[in-house]
Amino acid sequence: MKLDWWTLGLQLINVAVLMWLLSRFLFKPVAGIIAERQRVAAELLDQAAAAKAEAQALGDSAQAARDELAQSRAAALEAVQQEAAALRNQLLEEARAAAAEHREQAQQALQDQQQAARRRTEADAARLALDIARKLLARLPASAQVGGFVDGLVAGLALLPEGVRTCLGQAPQHFELRAPRPLVDSELAEIRQALAAALGQPVSLELVIDPELVAGLELSGGAALVRNSFRADLERVQHELLDVDHG
Repeated sequence: MKLDWWTLGLQLINVAVLMWLLSRFLFKPVAGIIAERQRVAAELLDQAAAAKAEAQALGDSAQAARDELAQSRAAALEAVQQEAAALRNQLLEEARAAAAEHREQAQQALQDQQQAARRRTEADAARLALDIARKLLARLPASAQVGGFVDGLVAGLALLPEGVRTCLGQAPQHFELRAPRPLVDSELAEIRQALAAALGQPVSLELVIDPELVAGLELSGGAALVRNSFRADLERVQHELLDVDHG
C-alpha cells in the first residue's frame, strides 16, 4: 500500500484548521456558557444552602420558641396549681378556724345560757326563801316587832361617819322614824330618850307606819340613815345571795 503524503498533509491541515475553528468558535463559547452555568448553579446552590441554613435557623428558633413557650406554659400551670392549692389550703384553714370559732361561740353561748338559767333559778329560789322568811317573821307578836330593836338603832347611830355624828349633835334634830305598826306612847318615849342620850340633845320624831319593815325600826333625817329592821336584813341577805350566785 502506498501512502499519498500530499493527501495526508492536506487532511492534517484540514483537521488543524477544523480544530482551530472549533476551538475558537465552538469550544470557547461552549466552555464559557458551561462556566457561566456552573457559576449560576454554584450561586443557586449557595443561595439554596443559605436558604436551607436560614430555614434551619428559623426552624431551630421556632423550636426554641415552642420549647420556651411550653416551659413557660408548664411553669405558669404549675404556679397556678400551686396558687390554687395554697388558696384551697388557706380557705380550708379559714373554714376550720371559722367553724372552731363558731363552735366555741355556740358552746360559750350555751354555757352563758345555762349559767344565766342557773342564776335565775338560784335567784328565784333565794327570793322564794326570803319571801317565806318574811311571811314567817310577819307572824311575830306585835311586841316583838319593835321591842329589842331600839338598842340596835342607837348602835347604828354610833356607826355613822364621824362628820355625820358631829352634825347631828350640833343642833336639835328632826327625824323620820319608820315602824311596822303604830307605836304606843311608852315606846315613843323610850325611843326619844335613847336617841337623845346618844346625840346629847332632844330629838323630834315623825312616825311613819311601814308594814314592809316586818319588824324593827328605821331612822332617817339630814344625812343620817340607820336601818335596824328585818326588811333591811332580808334585803342584805338577798343581795349577798345574788352576789354569790353571780360570782
